[in-house]
Amino acid sequence: MDLEAAPDPRVDHTPRATNLSAIVAVTAHMHDCGNRDEILALLVEALPELGPFTVEPVSALTGERHDDDVWRHRVLLDDSWSRPVSLTLRADYPPTPVQATLLELLIQHTGSALRAASLRSRAATQERQLREAAGEITALGARAARLEEEAKIHTTFGRLAATGADETAVAETLHQVTGLAVGIEDAFGNLRVWAGPDKAPRYRKTGGGNRVDVLRRAAMEGRPLRHDNRIVQIVRPGQTLLGVLYLSDPEHRATDLDTVALEFATTMLAVDMSHRRSLAETEARLSRDLGADLLAGTDDASAYSRADALGYDLHTPQRVLVVQWGPDTPVESVAEAFRRHLTSTDSSALLVHGNEHRTGILAAVMDAKTDVNIIFTALEKSLGPAVGVIGVGSECPSPSGLPDSYTHAIRALEIRKQSLSPRGVALFDELGVYRILDSHSSTGDVEAFVQEWLGPLLDYDREHRSTMTATLAQYLECGGKYDETAQALRIHRSTLRYRMSRIHELTGRDLRSVDTRLNLHLASRALQVLAGGASG
Repeated sequence: MDLEAAPDPRVDHTPRATNLSAIVAVTAHMHDCGNRDEILALLVEALPELGPFTVEPVSALTGERHDDDVWRHRVLLDDSWSRPVSLTLRADYPPTPVQATLLELLIQHTGSALRAASLRSRAATQERQLREAAGEITALGARAARLEEEAKIHTTFGRLAATGADETAVAETLHQVTGLAVGIEDAFGNLRVWAGPDKAPRYRKTGGGNRVDVLRRAAMEGRPLRHDNRIVQIVRPGQTLLGVLYLSDPEHRATDLDTVALEFATTMLAVDMSHRRSLAETEARLSRDLGADLLAGTDDASAYSRADALGYDLHTPQRVLVVQWGPDTPVESVAEAFRRHLTSTDSSALLVHGNEHRTGILAAVMDAKTDVNIIFTALEKSLGPAVGVIGVGSECPSPSGLPDSYTHAIRALEIRKQSLSPRGVALFDELGVYRILDSHSSTGDVEAFVQEWLGPLLDYDREHRSTMTATLAQYLECGGKYDETAQALRIHRSTLRYRMSRIHELTGRDLRSVDTRLNLHLASRALQVLAGGASG
C-alpha cells in the first residue's frame, strides 16, 4: 500500500493527539480478544484517533481512488485459516507521513491479532475434537466390554441349554452369574426352586396380595420389572402364565448385566416349563381324569405335576365336597350349575361324576378355605329349592389324603340325609357324636373321635403322669356335681375346681354347653371301651 503520497497542503500535518503508546494499547487489547469481530471493531474505533479515517463498504472498484480529492485504500487482512477480511479505508485527504506510519502499524497489529485469534480458535476446536474422539473411543470400549460380558452370559446359558438342564440348574446358574439369590415360582406363587442363601422362614409370594396387578405390569413391560426387593420376569411363552423367575435384590445392587442374565434365564426356563407342561397335558389326556384319580388315591408328585398342567393349584390344603340334589335332579345339571358358580366367582375345582363313583352324586376337590355355604346358596338358586345336600370331607394338607376326605364327605352327606333336617351343608369335622353313631363307623373312627375330644388331656396325662382324663370322666359320670365328684375321687373340692379349670384350659371346651358335655362324656365312655379291648 502506498502511504507516502504527498499530503494535502491545505491540511495541518500535526496529528490529533495520536501517539505510539495509544496504538500499542489498542493493539494489545486486540491480542487479548478471542473473537474476530471484536478485533475488527477495535480497528474501526481506533482509526479516527489516527486521523480522518473511516471504513466504508467494499465497492465493485478495487485499488486506490482519488476522485474528488477523496483518499481511499483497500486493506486485505488474512489470518491464514479463515476467509480473508477486505476493508476499504477512506479519508477526505491523503494521510501525513506520521499518520501513514501509525496506520501501517495498526493494520499490521490487526492482522497479527486476527492470526493469533484464529490459532487459538483452531486449537480449541482441535482440543474439543480430541475430547470428543476420546469420549467416543471410551464409549466404544465400554460397549465392546458390555458386548463381551453379554456374550459370556449367552455362552453360559447356551451351554446349559445344550445339556437339557432343568429349572433347578437354570436357577443355580443365574445365581452364580449374578451373585444374587434366585427364586422360581409356579403360576400360583408357590416357590418351586430357590438358589442362594437361606430363604426367609416365611415365604412371601411375588406381589403378595397385589400379585395379579404386579404380574399384569410385568407382562405389559415385557422386560424385568423391579417390585420391592425383587427384579421380576414372568415366564409366559404365549398367553399362558407358567411361572415367575426373580432376582432377590434387597440391597439394590443389581446391574444391567444382571437383568440381561435374568432375561436369558427366563427364555431358557420358558422352554423347559413349556416342555414339561406339554408332557403333563399329554399325560392328563391319556390317563384317567385327575379328579377321579385323586379320589381313588395317587402319589403327591404326580398329582402336583398333573394339577399344574391343568392350571389347578393343588399345593394349598384341599378337601372333597359331594353334592346330591334330590332324586329328580340329574347329576349333569348339578355339575353345570357348579361350573357356572365357579366361573362367576373366578374360582376353580376338580369336578368328578360318573359310573366309577356313586350314582347321582357330584364330587369336587376344592381349596379347603372355600365357603361351602356360598356354593350351596348358588346351587339352590340355579337348581331350585329341592332337598339338596352337600357333604364336606376333612381338610387334607397333601393330595394323598383326599381319598379319606372323600369317604368322610360321603358319610357326612348320608348322615345329613337321614337326619331330621335332610337339607343343607354337613361338615364331617362338625358331626361330633354322629360320627360314631353312624352304622358305617369303625374302630378307627372311634379312636379318631376320642382323640379329637380327649387328645389334649391324654397327652397331658402321659407327659405329667396326671389324672386329668379320669377326673373329667368322673365329673361327667356324676352329672357335673362337684361334691359327688370330689367324694368319688377322694380329693378336696378346691382341688377338683383347680383340675376342672386346667381341663378347660387344655381342651378349650366350654363345659356349660350341652353338646360339648355329651361329646366329652361319649368320648370318655368310648375310651374305656377301647382300653378294655386293648387289655383283653
